[in-house]
Amino acid sequence: MIELEKPMRSGYVAVVGLSNSGKSALVNALTARSICPSHEYSGITRIPMTSIHMTDEVQICVIDTPPLEEGEGCLQMGEVDAFCLVINSSELSGQLQSPYVMEFIAENGRKPIVIAPAFIDHFPANLHGALRNQVSMSLIHNDIVPVCPPSGQGVTTLLAAISMLVPRRGRLFPDGCISLHSERFLVSEQIRYSLFCALPPDIASTTAVQIEEFSIRDDKRYVRTNLFVARHSSKGVVIGKKGSMLQHIARLASESASRIIERQLNLDLWVKVREAWPENRNDLVEFGYIC
Repeated sequence: MIELEKPMRSGYVAVVGLSNSGKSALVNALTARSICPSHEYSGITRIPMTSIHMTDEVQICVIDTPPLEEGEGCLQMGEVDAFCLVINSSELSGQLQSPYVMEFIAENGRKPIVIAPAFIDHFPANLHGALRNQVSMSLIHNDIVPVCPPSGQGVTTLLAAISMLVPRRGRLFPDGCISLHSERFLVSEQIRYSLFCALPPDIASTTAVQIEEFSIRDDKRYVRTNLFVARHSSKGVVIGKKGSMLQHIARLASESASRIIERQLNLDLWVKVREAWPENRNDLVEFGYIC
């Protein structure tokens, strides 16, 4: 007798919001893994990133997106089942009135939308109801769930609300699948994130990551990577005295990437100069910043 697959909710949910609203931190909290780089520096998310929440009853591909003010990147909004709009509670009035938020609601209001006022730890609990009321009167929504991604407050409630918005269509992803992206891409993003953790923002944001070799040796993942800086003066900063900064970046990236791919990683970094690459469209395409 053939055993029928158990019905389950499964689908795609895009997490959207303005710059520094807490989208990436929330995606990591929802899926309990740190796939999406999250940093106080704005604009870390350059293209949509995927992380998958999976249980016996629910499969959700949660999509981290670039800030609304920078466009949707390579994501086609019509392909998702629902949205989670993240609003920074510490800038609530301004974000609710943002033309980018209003435009998003106008263009996507036919899809289910859960609004997540983030960083509610900035306010005492007795004000959370007032936050919900202010959001409720300002934007179309299916539900409002205040959250604090770093502490996990409200994340379980938000996950339950999102799960109810995806259809019952059966399994979409195989067991053990953590992202729609390849290991190679996930590792490259962790390297890029490590640049922001170690370098001044102006240098980190103008240093491109390009993996040249991605192989397995002695059950270790070997990754040879070129870091392209936009100015000759930046090269020495990235390398550091006697290579100390480059070693620091490699250590940070190796530790975070190894946790994600669950395999020991041997990272070999090389610094090269590609003068003014952020101003060259061909370079932006080559380095994956535009589609």
